[in-house]
Amino acid sequence: MRKLKLEAFFLYSIVYFIILWSLPAAWIWNPTGWLYSMGVRDFAGGLVVHGAAGAAGFAIVLQIWREEKRKGFKESPQVRLNPSPGWLTLSILLLWLGWFGFNPGSTLALNLEAQIVILTTFLAASSAFLSTMFFRYLMVNENPGLIYAVNGILMGLIVIAPLAGFVSPASAVILGLIAGPIFLFAEKWFSKFKWFSDPVGLFPGHMMGGLFGLSMIAFFTQQPFASAAGSPNLPNGLLFGGGYSALQQLGVELLAVVAVMITIFALSFATVWAISHVLHGTTTDYKKEQLAV
Repeated sequence: MRKLKLEAFFLYSIVYFIILWSLPAAWIWNPTGWLYSMGVRDFAGGLVVHGAAGAAGFAIVLQIWREEKRKGFKESPQVRLNPSPGWLTLSILLLWLGWFGFNPGSTLALNLEAQIVILTTFLAASSAFLSTMFFRYLMVNENPGLIYAVNGILMGLIVIAPLAGFVSPASAVILGLIAGPIFLFAEKWFSKFKWFSDPVGLFPGHMMGGLFGLSMIAFFTQQPFASAAGSPNLPNGLLFGGGYSALQQLGVELLAVVAVMITIFALSFATVWAISHVLHGTTTDYKKEQLAV
């Protein structure tokens, strides 16, 4: 079952990728951006990409729920995925491969630091895969299945994105091992809410993973790696003797989270609200969708 009208998705995508996504990118990645000037760093998009996507997704599911309530639903109809194992495996392998361009490309040079970023990216994804599968097995006492393997890899890639150039390979392993339980806990917590459906794990994966990774800059950063990655003013993290400077870094990163999440949510909700009025609703006819499936 597809909930969102294709034309509504298309119109929103235009606004998001041309205007909305550009705001946190300009604020944080542009050296003249106001958050960058305050000291906010986000190596490859934990907040700019993944956190912002979570805020946008929250605005969209809120509009969908408003329309579903008007249709008489007491709970949001849940969308179930039945992916092809072969295609799902291929997709995560291609995504993982693409991340080796996504993260190392943020160094803007093919140098030793880019090689280290490749290593931290690989180690975080691999360790997150292992921790996700292990803890999921402890929860259900059976094979977690391919979907958790994929989500484990993806969670590791998301968590390391804002940190990849600032941390050591050993720290990347630790972050990946922590990422698995965080995903599982967040998935269980978000599943309690019955007013939206999140079949692809946007909130436990992209939003929680991106924001967690961003906040870990203040804990795991090591200055030699950060300096080589183009952020010489980034202090050591709390776990490496950063002290008060690291606490200040945590403060500015959390300020960025508040500013970006509120802005993107508000503008996204205004966008989908306007699209809903233009198209007389953003949701499909669920009965026809179910018959088509």
